[in-house]
Amino acid sequence: MLEIKLFGELQVARDGAAVRLPPSKKTRALLAFLASVDRPQRRERLISMLWSVPDDPRGALRWSLSKLREILDDDQIKRVVADRDTVALDLSGVSTDIDALRAMAASDPVDVATPVLTTLLDATQGGFLEGLSLPDCPEFQAWHIAEADDLARQRGLLLATLCTRLQDEPEQALPYARQRVDAMPGNATAQAALITLLARLGRANELDAQYQRALADAAHMGQDDVGLIEAAWRDRATAGTATGPSSDGAESEPLALSSAGDEKTSPQEFAADPDSAALWRRPAIAVLPFENMSGDPEQDYFADGIADDLITALYSWRWIPVIARHSSFSYKGRHVDVVDVGRELGARYVVVGSVRRAGRRIRVSAQLIDASNGHHLWAQRFDREIDDVFEMQDEVTQQIVLHIEPELARAERAASARKLPQNLDAWDHNLRAYPLIRRGRAQDLEEALHLLDESLTLEPDSGRTYALRSYCVYQQALLAWTGDPVSSSGTFLSDARRAVELDESNWLGHALLGMSILWHERDYDTASDEMRRAVQLNPSAALAQQFLGCLYNFDGHPANALDHLAAAQRLNPHSNAGTLVLSDLSLAHLLTQEFDEAVYYARRAISEFGGDIRAWQRLCSALGLMDRSEDARTAFEELTKRQAPTVEYLEATYPFRYDRDRDLFWRGLERAGWRHN
Repeated sequence: MLEIKLFGELQVARDGAAVRLPPSKKTRALLAFLASVDRPQRRERLISMLWSVPDDPRGALRWSLSKLREILDDDQIKRVVADRDTVALDLSGVSTDIDALRAMAASDPVDVATPVLTTLLDATQGGFLEGLSLPDCPEFQAWHIAEADDLARQRGLLLATLCTRLQDEPEQALPYARQRVDAMPGNATAQAALITLLARLGRANELDAQYQRALADAAHMGQDDVGLIEAAWRDRATAGTATGPSSDGAESEPLALSSAGDEKTSPQEFAADPDSAALWRRPAIAVLPFENMSGDPEQDYFADGIADDLITALYSWRWIPVIARHSSFSYKGRHVDVVDVGRELGARYVVVGSVRRAGRRIRVSAQLIDASNGHHLWAQRFDREIDDVFEMQDEVTQQIVLHIEPELARAERAASARKLPQNLDAWDHNLRAYPLIRRGRAQDLEEALHLLDESLTLEPDSGRTYALRSYCVYQQALLAWTGDPVSSSGTFLSDARRAVELDESNWLGHALLGMSILWHERDYDTASDEMRRAVQLNPSAALAQQFLGCLYNFDGHPANALDHLAAAQRLNPHSNAGTLVLSDLSLAHLLTQEFDEAVYYARRAISEFGGDIRAWQRLCSALGLMDRSEDARTAFEELTKRQAPTVEYLEATYPFRYDRDRDLFWRGLERAGWRHN
């Protein structure tokens, strides 16, 4: 019996006895990587990942494979399988802790006995591949970090299940609640549950420390919604059960103020003159030419291309002016102070960066700086191997803008929060509405609408404000926080249409216009045109991709929805977006009659983020269609605590093109207990 343990320090055991591993960290890293991915890998990829420096990287790979054969192979089976082009491990009959974790996370936790769950979680404590860090191998480091994050998320789901089962045994639940927070530090539900558990156990000192840590974790992770944490802290004296998400606590897609802009000008039309810049009602950002650090003048085109693409991508978000290329590129080749650049260009924020190429690898570094004081707001390095230089340029640009855009939003919200109410203009009203929209609870959306209406009195021709307002009303109708979803669909249709009229380049306006046409007019072709226009205007917008996935769900092509919903997850992996995208993935699998997958994604939406009513509706229907009567009835009881779905609501917010899809979904709900007569 061969076992490979990847949680904690890497270990291999044969028949229960530990096997001595090679001292080479790269050989151990190769073993860990091949055991984790469990599929053939190109030799070239393994070489670039671990041996880009030695004179004979192919020889280094061959030597490491010979060491792995000594550990893994035996007389009966050769586990290291290599040919001229690929390398793999034959793991048949091999036990690995990550495979056990993945299998259990993919299963229905209801079917897993508590002792089995406890045994697995106890066996997977510790970080993924602890101590196996290779700073000189950035590709391996990036894979290691991403894999560790994904495994921590899956483990966090199982910990949430176990903590729920042990809620009447707080002492036994406490260590697992702590592990859950360690695995998911940005999850407010996990933080609140631990605070409540500590209060129940009377651990005052730990309680205070955990509350401070929870707030610090939220700030570090960029989470604005700390309502659950604060509620658990306020209720600590009377805590009786672990705090869970409120019935109206659905989290919505973070717009990160990327909602839209109301300017009719292109980036090239923004003036560089400080006097005209002073007239702008909002800050601006300048992207300076990236410095070519390669020593090869021919690489200037690549460095300039990154900066060019960043200017275009930042402009696509349509919420902050972007200094024209001809103005920012006037600084090319000059060593300048960004504070002086900001003053000269009228820009509050400046992006600087560099490009270094060595052989087939390129390193791009980027920084976002507050030009008013010279403080660095964000910095990151991106290492890539060149296969297709233009494809790589697009990928790096997208990654940089997806990091910069929310940092800009956070900085601007912080500046607005310091202003007195009497000094607020339309820009500040929108900034203050944003975190309310992001939290997405019923009372938050009402307050956000009030702020946006005030904004429109100050600036009645703001396409950006109309788009934000349309999104608020859409959320209210979607989550049944309005008595008349049909009427609401008409309201967010008119707001979205007005947003597009005021700014044709407003991506969010086009996305919402498509969704409202889908709901209100059932014109699937026009809805598709609008949503595709939104994606074209801003390929980095997760919400535009999600809406296009929704359209495919309702237009009778749910299999086509999967790629767009996966893109939405990739573009915006933060927890705020999770519940709605996962709910839509659940519906896509339900409509393709992959009911196990539908249940899996609905449960993920509920376990990770508390889940909105859309997740509960899809869970009920999928369980009903699987004839899991008891589970379906239990899920339906939970749904009715949040919403009693009516025919009017389902007809308005589930605009199926074909009766077969509607009948399938409704049949599942009926089997779960829904009655529409």
